[in-house]
Amino acid sequence: MTSTDTKADYTAEEIKAYEAYLSALAEHNITCARAGATTKQKMDAAFAADRALKHFFEVAGHTPHSTRSPEDIRTIERMTKEMGDMVEATRSAWSMIRAADSMRVIEYRASNVDQDDHNACVCLIQDAEVILRKLIAKADGA
Repeated sequence: MTSTDTKADYTAEEIKAYEAYLSALAEHNITCARAGATTKQKMDAAFAADRALKHFFEVAGHTPHSTRSPEDIRTIERMTKEMGDMVEATRSAWSMIRAADSMRVIEYRASNVDQDDHNACVCLIQDAEVILRKLIAKADGA
């Protein structure tokens, strides 16, 4: 089945099942990309994604594990690579912010910098730290 053979109107239940599958697949990719993840953790995540996929197929009325088109396989491979790239970019951004923070130059305002601008910059960096910390924790399975 190609993408041109699929229907355009999906039910709320189909969409919900598909989103649950994407979430499980993302969790699997994050687990597999996590440094130190055990084989058991990776397999548990894979089986959870498989269960979500089977549920989606059941809701959508498709036969599970039917042959995928080459286009679908390329899309899956591309998305898997993109997910890994995003995890690595998140880790790099976290490291960069932590390094800048460790230099202890962010909290000190240069005399030629407006106090409000400096405060806003510090808040933005702290907010970015919080977001990246949460993403790293999620990638590490916490």
